[in-house]
Amino acid sequence: MRRTVRAALALGVSAVLLATGCTAGPGDRNLSELVADAPVGEKGLLEGKPYDGTHIRLLSCCKTTAQFAALQQRTGEEFTKKTGITVEWANIPYESYLQQIVAETAIGGGTYDLVVWPDAYGASAKIGLQPLNTMLKHSDRSIEEFPPPFQDAARAGDDHTVYGLPFRGFSYNYFYRESEFERRGMEPAETWSEFGKQLDELDGSGGRSALAGQYGRNGGQNLYTWLAMLWSNGGEVLDEDGDPAFTTPAAVEATERYIDLLRDGHSPPASVNWTETDATQSFEQNSSNSVFTWGWQIDDFTDPGKVQPEVADDIGVAPLPGWGGKQAVTYGYTWLMGVLNTSENQGAAWEYLKWLTHPDTERDVALDKSDPDTATSVVVHNENMRDDAVNEANHGLPRLQERALRSARTVPMTIDWPQVQDVLEVAINEMAHGADVPSRLARAADEVQALLDRGRAGGES
Repeated sequence: MRRTVRAALALGVSAVLLATGCTAGPGDRNLSELVADAPVGEKGLLEGKPYDGTHIRLLSCCKTTAQFAALQQRTGEEFTKKTGITVEWANIPYESYLQQIVAETAIGGGTYDLVVWPDAYGASAKIGLQPLNTMLKHSDRSIEEFPPPFQDAARAGDDHTVYGLPFRGFSYNYFYRESEFERRGMEPAETWSEFGKQLDELDGSGGRSALAGQYGRNGGQNLYTWLAMLWSNGGEVLDEDGDPAFTTPAAVEATERYIDLLRDGHSPPASVNWTETDATQSFEQNSSNSVFTWGWQIDDFTDPGKVQPEVADDIGVAPLPGWGGKQAVTYGYTWLMGVLNTSENQGAAWEYLKWLTHPDTERDVALDKSDPDTATSVVVHNENMRDDAVNEANHGLPRLQERALRSARTVPMTIDWPQVQDVLEVAINEMAHGADVPSRLARAADEVQALLDRGRAGGES
């Protein structure tokens, strides 16, 4: 089986945990002991510039992402001006960036002061992160500012500890050509059964496929729709004991329905190997009537400079369907930021984390459409997702996302998830190529159980 960088990340962290005897990490001072005592001003910043002249470094990737670019710009214009703290954002290629997380969080390289990570890697990264509970309380902040799946990701598998704050996140949604639905008098389907019937009508309409699916192997991207269908049908990936649970009748039914979107001809045959980028480009290039993807894509879908002009003015968005009589569940994906416990500048790092994740900072960014390179619809605070002005500036998507995220889920917060994901994405791709669904799920369950058992046997301390 192919081993991705993500699987290597989990293996690397496991090895480090063994080598360090399952210690709590290289840092031994509480964040509250390292923060200056000063009056609090606007956006939670300390008055009097107690960290004036301090330079901090943030471990991240994807520097040109619109939201990241906007935050970096405002860092210099606002944060540094008010605090005297300068901030350097690293821009490490994604694959190398994941490996660097291991070096900085598990080993303690001391090169960076803060780190950004995607939700699934919190279970691996938390060994090198400062718990934030005390400082959140002192700063009159709460993890409950954010939707439930973002809270789960911030706790990284520990119900009682917050290791990072969400600053980028979105629900998984259904985007469609609005004119096609209006012409046929259709509203977005609420159930998967109704959805299948709508796809029958959309097949070939306007010379486009009904749906741009993504069944290819690329970092687990072919799991997003499957996870939503699985959870909505009452299925689970892992049970309460952490063992495979995706061979139940509900899981098989959800998987069959997901694969049937391709087998029934609703998604182009080529989508058997499509990634997220392939699927969204098919939609952007006027080749498909609908696509499942993340909320942030509305920024691209509505930009005439990035999509076919007839697409940009014809975008509808809705939550994913569910199963009759059951609550629809989508995937709530988030990026988090935390303070490294090996940093020599943890007080200044916390100052930056407070400011960057403050709801007012986020709102300012979401409302600023002066530059296409920094314009973003991404907001993660509940209050901003419900804000009328934020919604008016961002096609109403934040409010739709807030509703969807109330019942959304995130992936299991386990150090083994990257390896589990690897097994599952291969299985999904093989089923898309024709493998029998129940038997292939059973084989995947055996593979996942074997890797989990190996990890448990090697991880005792």
